[in-house]
Amino acid sequence: MGNDLFSVTTYHPNPIEGISAQRVVLRGTVPNDGVEYLAAEAGDSPFVPGSVLAPGTTLPRPIPAWFHPRVGEESPLLLGMDIPVIAETPDVLVVNKPHGLPSTPNGRFMRACAQTMLRVRREESDLVAIHRLDRLTGGVLVLSRRPETRSYLQTQFQNRTVRKVYEAVSAYRLPHLSQWTRFEVEMTKIPHDPQVKVGQGNGKTTETWVRLLGPVASDQRKEAASWRYEVRPKTGHTHQIRALMNHLGAPLIGDDTYPEYQPRPAEKLDPTMGLQAVELTLCLPGGEEAIFRAPGWELAKKGL
Repeated sequence: MGNDLFSVTTYHPNPIEGISAQRVVLRGTVPNDGVEYLAAEAGDSPFVPGSVLAPGTTLPRPIPAWFHPRVGEESPLLLGMDIPVIAETPDVLVVNKPHGLPSTPNGRFMRACAQTMLRVRREESDLVAIHRLDRLTGGVLVLSRRPETRSYLQTQFQNRTVRKVYEAVSAYRLPHLSQWTRFEVEMTKIPHDPQVKVGQGNGKTTETWVRLLGPVASDQRKEAASWRYEVRPKTGHTHQIRALMNHLGAPLIGDDTYPEYQPRPAEKLDPTMGLQAVELTLCLPGGEEAIFRAPGWELAKKGL
């Protein structure tokens, strides 16, 4: 098997239990590994798109195929999480993703992620998250509902025209950030290193605006002395806010990666990481600008 890219195809298997099929290229013979492979559409393939490729079949050339990945046991805690809906239009579903729940499927979490769970619960197989939040980050997540308008939405993220606002919570107060402060720093994601490196050269330039909002009320969070920051990233680098806040000397409460990498089981969500996507602004198909906010953000911002 490989991951060579063939031309864009029109045939695509339907998701099974909310999980999309994955595309691979088979060589030599069809594997006898307990996975069902379906022929993908390709101009030089002798197989009808969607037909089952029997295990052991000799292949005359590299053949593109689809398969649904095998799914193992996943966290009942994550699978049982509520995913509140903030808003919905014919083109988008906007939800308040819980802290600790992945946005999209990956190797560890295929069923236990917002995209798959919402597909199943709402019986909407076309739902696709058009951006991602870190698993430990909560807040506003936008999913596309229609393939016809998906690229219009995705392009806005690619062109960085989407405006995002986050609330970050740290045990450390940085008084010099009482006014909006712009940070332009280089960040580098090194393969197999969980931490993003800041300011070490040869990285990608990131831009982030940060300001200190004030203390967190003691009845809102177990930590009595914690501080709220409003953060507006202008770029979209991996761990951009988490790495920056740690770099500034104010690592986020509950962060398992900064300043030290101390991963914890998926079921252990306490303490909740102090990062939430609280506001997102984009244009809906048709050109109308829409602002989506996490519940309570306006009140929290005003300190009420």
